[in-house]
Amino acid sequence: MGGLAPIVTSAIGLGAPVAGATMTPLIAKGVMNYLGGREDSRNLQAEQNRALNELQNRQNLQMQQATAQTGLERERIALEAQANEDARRTALRRAVARQRAQFGASGVGNAGGGSTEAVLLGLFDETEDELNNRAALDNLRSRALDMSLQNQGSLNILQRTQLQERQRLERNVSRFF
Repeated sequence: MGGLAPIVTSAIGLGAPVAGATMTPLIAKGVMNYLGGREDSRNLQAEQNRALNELQNRQNLQMQQATAQTGLERERIALEAQANEDARRTALRRAVARQRAQFGASGVGNAGGGSTEAVLLGLFDETEDELNNRAALDNLRSRALDMSLQNQGSLNILQRTQLQERQRLERNVSRFF
């Protein structure tokens, strides 16, 4: 190998054609690394470590922001659910009072208690159905928030893995060229 080094280094320095093509800077860099120039390899490793750390820091910050945003969204959903529940109860009270007033005005009172109770229970059943639908919707929103956070975490892992693999490939290529 010692006899090849002066020829390769002079070819690199002059940009001389090797096998019919001019040596590219990447190939020249790889040949110099192979011939003993390990400083570039250490610099590459340090640069790659910095890039990976920057990605991880950026992802951690994004995840913290997403978690905080999710917490705020959950709080908004809870407040909205409470406001809806209050509005539902108020509307139910009004509907029951209105229905009782109509029964009283039409002369149906306690004597026809069975049918009046059935009508009033129907109002309660309708509002329970609305409550259940809202609860299911709130549950769905909450699960969507959880999935969004989980997807962000999966995306972060994918991006880190891709960067690490790309860096590993660059290091392997730089050793041979």
